[in-house]
Amino acid sequence: MSGPVPDSWILRWLAAHHGRPYSETALAAALPAGATLTEPEMLGRALSQLGLRSRLLDDAPGSLDPVVLPCLVFAKSGDVAVLVRHGDGLGLVRKDLAAEPVTQAELRRHFQPRALLVTPATPQTDTRLSPDTVAEAQAPKHWFWGPVRANWRGWGQVIIAAFCLNLLSLALPIFVMNVYDRVIPNLAFVTLWTLAIGVSIALLLDMILRALRAGMVETIGRRVDLQVGAELFRHAMALRMTQRPGGAAALVNTIRDFEHVREFFASASVISVIDLAFVGLFIAVLFWLVGPLALVPLCAVPVVLLIAALAQIPMGRRAAEAQKLATKRHGVLVETLTGAETIKSLGAEPVMQREWEAAVAASARVSGATRVWSNVATSGSFAVQQAVSVITVIWGVFLIFDGAITIGALIAANILAGRVLAPLSTIAQTIFRAQYAAKSMAALNDFMALPEERPGPVRGGPQLVQGRIEMAGVSYSYPGAAQPALSEIDLTVTPGEIVAVLGRVGSGKTTLASLLCGLITPAQGQILIDGHGIGQYDPADLRAGVGYLPQDPEVFTGSLRENLLIGRPEATGAEISRALTLVGLTRFVAETPEGLEMDLGERGNRLSGGQKQALALARLLLRDPPVLCLDEPTNAMDQQMEAIVISGLQGLAAEGKTILLTTHKDTLARIAPRYVVLDRGRKMLDGPRAQVIAELQAAARKKAAE
Repeated sequence: MSGPVPDSWILRWLAAHHGRPYSETALAAALPAGATLTEPEMLGRALSQLGLRSRLLDDAPGSLDPVVLPCLVFAKSGDVAVLVRHGDGLGLVRKDLAAEPVTQAELRRHFQPRALLVTPATPQTDTRLSPDTVAEAQAPKHWFWGPVRANWRGWGQVIIAAFCLNLLSLALPIFVMNVYDRVIPNLAFVTLWTLAIGVSIALLLDMILRALRAGMVETIGRRVDLQVGAELFRHAMALRMTQRPGGAAALVNTIRDFEHVREFFASASVISVIDLAFVGLFIAVLFWLVGPLALVPLCAVPVVLLIAALAQIPMGRRAAEAQKLATKRHGVLVETLTGAETIKSLGAEPVMQREWEAAVAASARVSGATRVWSNVATSGSFAVQQAVSVITVIWGVFLIFDGAITIGALIAANILAGRVLAPLSTIAQTIFRAQYAAKSMAALNDFMALPEERPGPVRGGPQLVQGRIEMAGVSYSYPGAAQPALSEIDLTVTPGEIVAVLGRVGSGKTTLASLLCGLITPAQGQILIDGHGIGQYDPADLRAGVGYLPQDPEVFTGSLRENLLIGRPEATGAEISRALTLVGLTRFVAETPEGLEMDLGERGNRLSGGQKQALALARLLLRDPPVLCLDEPTNAMDQQMEAIVISGLQGLAAEGKTILLTTHKDTLARIAPRYVVLDRGRKMLDGPRAQVIAELQAAARKKAAE
């Protein structure tokens, strides 16, 4: 299991107060390793796992209405406390869980001016809340729009900054107009310097506001990126194993699609869209300055939009095709790099090279067509801008001759006309990015809609302690499979028993182990562990009690220590030493110069197959689960290491561990007093070892005689 969450007393207290189930193991599994509960953001994530909502207030704790209590307050020293009602006043609950009275003055002196309000996510029974508030609380927060809306203050500041910037952009054309119309004819140098100082201040403010706006957009983008990125990864890890369309490579590419969404919302595209909303302001100023001459840029706006819209028809089709090709190309790359050893040993490099080049060529063809249409739209927009400038000057000359406008007004109008069309110059690229972001968003919405193992908050179900297993009529079929992997399995295993599950390849042995640890759920039948249905356990609690070692365990890039402690970071040195001894790795670690700090290389390529299995078994034993489901745990080990593992497993059984062994090796199977034989998903034999062996030998002789 993951290590305990520091300061988790806060969560236990709030869960008990609001009547929510609590599981330390499940909560630790839902948070990043090393997470601490001293920051509102991490506290909010932890509380959401308990079915509680949180909202950060920037008001001083001492000014809070008592109706919102209890809430969390943050001491200037870095500690977190629960602010509650205490008698006729206020009190603080700290780690000792005792409420101490506190005054308003003490709160203001020792605590930060912010508080975290905590309420149930589904407050149906709270009579203080209106029906609209209850409905809002019950509505699930969208994985993307939720974090975006949470930063509404920042977006409001961006819009206000955009409004101010567009107003300030009027300073230059008005300055030029006044210089030509008033300063030059009258040689009014005092007026010139006054106007120069004014426009300089405006330009300085413009520069500052642009920097602040860019910084705000970057800050919002970073916040949304962190929250959404964390949610995408959490969801990917929480998916049911049978709900992973396209495998790992497709999931990775889908998550990478968020880059396109983020690029649109955290780039100049959003600023261009916001600036586009102020085009009407410049048109209105143009009508005020030059009257009918404003019709020139006004008529140019729909022309530019029409060019962009026409270009989007082929570009939109290319966007969908480009997304599919990117997925295919990424899949080829991931499979080739992860299977490089196999590909080299088979001499299959030319085949994979052909697949890669075909994918790259198709992607380049689509990208090239997209660039062509993008250039067409850009060139068309540029041509319209040039035409607007020419027409404005020509028409303006006649208006000057008629005395309708001044020379300064014409020059100012030409500047403003360019400002009207400036946001439209990138409209084609902006629309294309928006289309790509929309398609990526649709793919991510489909991904986020995939069912999770635990669709709701942490379950406060039973804890697995003894390790008694009961299966009744259990059947399971993999999606799309013609035959069931398991059919009508009845099996009972008592605590401390060792059972060897035997059978040919494809008989359902691995499926049986996957069912017990909750990686897949039975199509029919019932599985009880310690007398409780397997569905009553939170997935994290279930896997803390049922340890599963797959046939091909993964070793991750990093050190030996990091791989050992990945499932239990708080393990002591004595526990690590015991686990290494049980699997026969003590001598190997002692003889390695780096010891536990040995770098294992990419996916553990510096270890042999047997050492990888031993390492995987050691990190499983560090979690100390009552039930061990071991799928071919020694198939890559030599005889000496296998003998050590066998001895260790016998010792664990003597301590009361329930052990299910899936194996084809007779040396390992012999440690089990009981054999269960599967064939084509059905249980054929179940009994003492000698009896089952005798029946198998009799069946083999009968088949040979026939």
